[in-house]
Amino acid sequence: MSAPRFRTIATLIALSGVVSSCLGAGSGSEPLSLTNVGRIPGIGSTGGAVVVDGVQATLANLSGPVLGSVATGNRVIVIGDSILAGTASRYGGAMCAQLVPLGWRVAVEAEAGQMTGFGRTVLRDRIYEGWDAAVVFLGTNYSGSTTLYEKDLTAIVSSLAPRPTLLLTATLYRPAMQDVNGVIRLIASRYPNVSVLDWGTTSVQTGVLSKDKIHPTDVGRKVLVSSVAAAMGPAPTGPGSCLASKYTDDSLVTGGVMPSTSIAGETVTTDPASSDTTISNATVPVVTTSTVPVTPTTVG
Repeated sequence: MSAPRFRTIATLIALSGVVSSCLGAGSGSEPLSLTNVGRIPGIGSTGGAVVVDGVQATLANLSGPVLGSVATGNRVIVIGDSILAGTASRYGGAMCAQLVPLGWRVAVEAEAGQMTGFGRTVLRDRIYEGWDAAVVFLGTNYSGSTTLYEKDLTAIVSSLAPRPTLLLTATLYRPAMQDVNGVIRLIASRYPNVSVLDWGTTSVQTGVLSKDKIHPTDVGRKVLVSSVAAAMGPAPTGPGSCLASKYTDDSLVTGGVMPSTSIAGETVTTDPASSDTTISNATVPVVTTSTVPVTPTTVG
């Protein structure tokens, strides 16, 4: 058996166990079932289908290599706005719950309401901390200027190079988001270290997005982190761990766009008008919870 084929099979075995244990937790429904998975997305296949809480959805397709197959270490930084903030440990730790068992050491740096320039701020602060890979999902809060968006995203990708970097396409809640996704694919074509996860296409499936057509439902969040896990694959080294986040201020939002439940021990700063709760600092294990996002009044 060739090495690439062996790595693909090993990836599927590891991912199937992780997805089943994570997505079935806390939902009160039957454990997650995997159907039509085939191979990991990005290795000559389409995304696999998953059934989460009775909703069948297809994982996002990947253009480019699975990051774990080209990374040299297991430290990954995940940068985004409210969509990825909802996967951080302060809201239940869905991202860590998926990636840590695959051997990744994960830091989620995402805040609600942030625009693309936020990624540059995070990297100025943390780029020298020995990251081996990155996940970037920024563009939902789009100013309307493709020139500015391309400038900021190029700066982010350039500073991360040659580290393997995963860019996610945005949900198509308005026509201008096609421009955002066009820039993402353009930049990916310029940098061989960049893979693209097509969340924009996957997110249109029934039950994946909330009424605003931007933020994922509880089911959608599970599909999102499962898609990221498939795109990451097993880390080249281990063990994995969930690293502390430095950016946890979600107060830029004007309504409750974040999950309605936080885990005890995590600091969450939100808009005072929101129904979310601010909790004091403490050290707690990462757990997986089922949370339902509150319908937002603004984009997060």
